[in-house]
Amino acid sequence: MKNANRRAAPPPAPVAGTLPNEVTLALGKNLKKLRLAAGKTQVALAYDAEVERSRISKLEGGHINPSVMTLATLCYSLGTTLPVLFEGIVATNAPTSEGGLLRRKNQAVLNKSARAARRPSSRS
Repeated sequence: MKNANRRAAPPPAPVAGTLPNEVTLALGKNLKKLRLAAGKTQVALAYDAEVERSRISKLEGGHINPSVMTLATLCYSLGTTLPVLFEGIVATNAPTSEGGLLRRKNQAVLNKSARAARRPSSRS
């Protein structure tokens, strides 16, 4: 006989966001397009921007989440700007508390509903 008093399983813990995702893929596509338009190989761009060649490959494939400083350096090396690099990218990422995936494995998750319940309302 099954245990009728068994509690429902808690919801699964959020997992780290998987890469590539819509945002990193779009960024990688734009980076590759700009690199090819500049007539540079991955090796040449990596040398100019002082990053590893494998990093350029991973960026273009959407497999890593680069820093803004890395992107700014790549833009400089390509003779372009950040707005041009992000041109046409409309994808966004919801916060974890609103259904978005974790951006990293050790990311803290804010429980906004519990926080709102504890806070006294100042509105009338």
